[in-house]
Amino acid sequence: MLDRPRRLVLPRQARPAPAPASFWARLVANRLAFASLVFLAGVIVAAWAGPALYQQLAPPAIRALRTFEAQDYTVSGPAGSWPSAVHWLGGDDLGRDTLARLLTGLRVSLGVALVVEAINIGLGALLGLLAGTFGGLVDDVVSRLADMLFAFPGLLLAILVSAIFGPAAQDLAGDSGRLALVATALALVSWPLMARYVRGQALSLRQRDFVLAAVAIGARRPWIMLHHILPNVAGLIITAATLDMASVVLNEAVLSLLGLGIQPPGASLGLMINDATAYLETNWFQTAVPGLTLTLLVLAFSFLGDGIRDAFDPTTR
Repeated sequence: MLDRPRRLVLPRQARPAPAPASFWARLVANRLAFASLVFLAGVIVAAWAGPALYQQLAPPAIRALRTFEAQDYTVSGPAGSWPSAVHWLGGDDLGRDTLARLLTGLRVSLGVALVVEAINIGLGALLGLLAGTFGGLVDDVVSRLADMLFAFPGLLLAILVSAIFGPAAQDLAGDSGRLALVATALALVSWPLMARYVRGQALSLRQRDFVLAAVAIGARRPWIMLHHILPNVAGLIITAATLDMASVVLNEAVLSLLGLGIQPPGASLGLMINDATAYLETNWFQTAVPGLTLTLLVLAFSFLGDGIRDAFDPTTR
């Protein structure tokens, strides 16, 4: 008598786990991306409330020394100072508190990144949607304008704009004018890439059945763009903006490092690195603090962007 075929049962550990259904569930399941999200949330809170909180935690006698521009002449010196009870991360060569300047520099870097991405999304995504949806002359104009900006190296163009108009912006509005100019210069070289991403996705969506059906029943192109194409490219826009924030933070630090960003006695990560580089051999700690912070910021934005991309489209993993 022939044996009946047995059903193959996979071991428990070999069974593939079901993929999380929702966007947030998939994002949380990505441990590296979720850790980056938590880290960036902590950085934002620290940049927003950290300077005032750090100052209030100090005894009244030294509270005035815990600001980004106050100088403590008891610890000033050619190589700066090491961490102490008064200055938790030490001070620079002028006696300015490193932690207070670091928190202020985080506020500057994140503020510039948010402004750049707001312009990037408002201008680049909008022009990409218009070019991909309407095509024709609109597509030609947007594509040629983007190609003109792509012809220049992005960071070099931002350096050129900051160097030419920086002094005028500083005289007109101080540090605020300088930061606005830096954000505008970085947005100028960022939006063409966003427009190209969105345009390509919109051109692909125009050939999908649900868009062709909307055209067949007489729907107008603006309605199609807002109700069919935009919801399907929103994930791409968010992902591209998150990934781009890493390069914006880095480029802002480079501009400050070159002396084209915020000016002394202001504080930014790039300016802190520039000031401490001369004393690298005698007090490496003052260079390592802003350098490590900048590295962690760039990595966190990169990991979070990858996680958001995978959460929106699990098939890309």
